Amino acid sequence: MNAAEQVNPDKAIRQAELILKLYELRRETVMREARSYVGGEFMPESASEFIQIVSTGGRLGGFVLQVYGYWDMVAAFVRHGALDAELVYDSCQEMYFQYAKIQPYLAEFREKMNLPEFMLNLERLVEGSEAGRKRISTMRKNLAAMASVRAEGSESK
Repeated sequence: MNAAEQVNPDKAIRQAELILKLYELRRETVMREARSYVGGEFMPESASEFIQIVSTGGRLGGFVLQVYGYWDMVAAFVRHGALDAELVYDSCQEMYFQYAKIQPYLAEFREKMNLPEFMLNLERLVEGSEAGRKRISTMRKNLAAMASVRAEGSESK
């Protein structure tokens, strides 16, 4: 029996409905704008920069907190059994990309902000499997390449 045959059909349907609802939430106007910022322009280069963006408040800090709060909520759904980790891995690649942007600064952010549980569900989910760690490693390499291209572009102007 393969994994798909072992899944409870009612549970699979509930999970699919939840994934689709989560997708609908990602399409909401302000969330799209927040995701566009976090997925694009938001490229902190240090924990201090990450802290500054979040603690200054305003629109951009709100976008960061909205997007990462959303993904931490999704990870909490996995932690509490509402979603299977494999389903989220297969359907939420954006979560890994966005997590990769803050991963190097997360421990220092938590310490300096006195927020020891900040994005803990997200961290546990993303880094809790070999596949997740491999995906994050790939995403970090992609981000480094993107940063290099941006730096070259700004130097030539």
